[in-house]
Amino acid sequence: MRIFTPTLLAAMLLLNSCAYRNKEADLVVRNARIVSMDEAGTTHTAMAIKDGRILELGAEYQILNRYRAKEVFDAGTRFIYPGFIDGHCHFLGHGLNKQKVNLSGAKSWSEVLSRIEAYAKAHPGTGWMIGRGWDQNLWPDKANPTNDSLNILFPDRPVLLQRVDGHAAVVNQKALDSAGLTTESAIAGGLLEKKDGKLTGLLLDNAVSVFQQIFEDVDEPTKRQALLDAQQDCLAAGLTMVCDAGLDAGTIDLIKRMQEEGALKIRVYAMLADDSTNFERYADGPLISDRLIVRAVKCYADGALGSRGALLLKPYSDDPAAGHGLQLSTREHFVKVAQWCKDNGFQMATHCIGDSANRLLLGVYGEVLQGTNDLRWRIEHAQCMDPADFDLFGKYNIIPSVQPTHATSDMLWAVDRLGPERLANAYAWERLMQQNGMLALGTDFPVEGIDPLKTFYAAVIRKNDAGVPPKGFQMKDALGREDALRGMTIWNAMATFTEQDLGSLESGKFADFIVVDRDLLQVGGDQLKKARVAATFLNGEAVSTGR
Repeated sequence: MRIFTPTLLAAMLLLNSCAYRNKEADLVVRNARIVSMDEAGTTHTAMAIKDGRILELGAEYQILNRYRAKEVFDAGTRFIYPGFIDGHCHFLGHGLNKQKVNLSGAKSWSEVLSRIEAYAKAHPGTGWMIGRGWDQNLWPDKANPTNDSLNILFPDRPVLLQRVDGHAAVVNQKALDSAGLTTESAIAGGLLEKKDGKLTGLLLDNAVSVFQQIFEDVDEPTKRQALLDAQQDCLAAGLTMVCDAGLDAGTIDLIKRMQEEGALKIRVYAMLADDSTNFERYADGPLISDRLIVRAVKCYADGALGSRGALLLKPYSDDPAAGHGLQLSTREHFVKVAQWCKDNGFQMATHCIGDSANRLLLGVYGEVLQGTNDLRWRIEHAQCMDPADFDLFGKYNIIPSVQPTHATSDMLWAVDRLGPERLANAYAWERLMQQNGMLALGTDFPVEGIDPLKTFYAAVIRKNDAGVPPKGFQMKDALGREDALRGMTIWNAMATFTEQDLGSLESGKFADFIVVDRDLLQVGGDQLKKARVAATFLNGEAVSTGR
């Protein structure tokens, strides 16, 4: 029998009192169900945070007894996940779209015209009117628009209306005249539609880019407001980092200044737009900081499926006269950019929708990469694949960067474009994931909605908001729930070279996390569709209370 003397007991009590809450933290999170997304799939009930990083995770009694904190956040038994990362979006574009005429969801061309007329009355003048979001697949006749009505309504004011994907637009005659476009104009990688010897005003891909200067001429105050508006929406949706797929060096400079000022808190992985001036600015190599990383180049191989600009191996099933789609640059150009990326330490990320575009760029990547590597080059969208090409992702360690809501948005008409045989190998997220054991998930907002929880729902349930189709779309390529969550967190961190700091909740990593009102890994499909982000924390700071 062990006898404790009064002196020994006093010493033990003193030791215990010294150990109790003897560590300082800025924030302690308690009463939570923390899904860490670490390799072991560990869950916790509390964590301590200091200086923007996680000190420790564990059981609640363990964390509360060890740390004294300036602030305690009671999660109310809700679920905590790593902050979501959008693997492919247009962050600035989303903000700028708020300053355009919103054409999303218009059920007819007449409705589009009504919205433009209303905007013109509210904003009189002679300056450009720009709108975005029309989708002819939502209209009864599914016919592309022409500019006849625009010419009558606005003979003296230039109008440019972008399709939802940004790869097509309709412009009026005033706009065509301002750009010097005539029936004799020819644009490589673009199309100016003609009918009865006249331009209809419909433009595809590089023909739309003729008007790019309109967007680049936006002044700094307008861009600042657009970035702040986009940040507000992203943080409310639970996004703590975004990958902007194509920015110019000047915009990146502005993002850097706004982050240094403290106005812009969200982390940005910026892909350089494919332009020689951008390459010259970053000839010394990537820019890497806690909140801004510039180490990727974004190229475009083809257009979009909805506007028949995606480059296909065989003609479009519903319009053979449209041919195979559009290749937006030469193979020689892609090889040149790829070599620049490899020589200068940049990741190459290329927009590839059609099976021919995917084959073309996978071949270019293979030629330059020459086998196994850890350069983490990416194919953006990887939407339509030929079965013979899937294994090239694994052979050259290429990351598929996909957007699950594209599948549920396109599925009602994609079979018309591709036919059932080709459709069976499109939107094949599970088969693409198997190639390297990972993929990156995003939304492509503003092409799709900004909500990452809809990305998760589309990836695993494969239904649209209306619950169509009842059994899900091509469920053989649905992702498992854990894989979908990885694709929005740790795999997106790997796709951006940030896995040492982001993507999971582990000691030493940045304290980027979100609070969600239900268990994403367990609840039924109907409940999953109702999931909401209740709060977003970035660097341990509460930056949004959700939507």
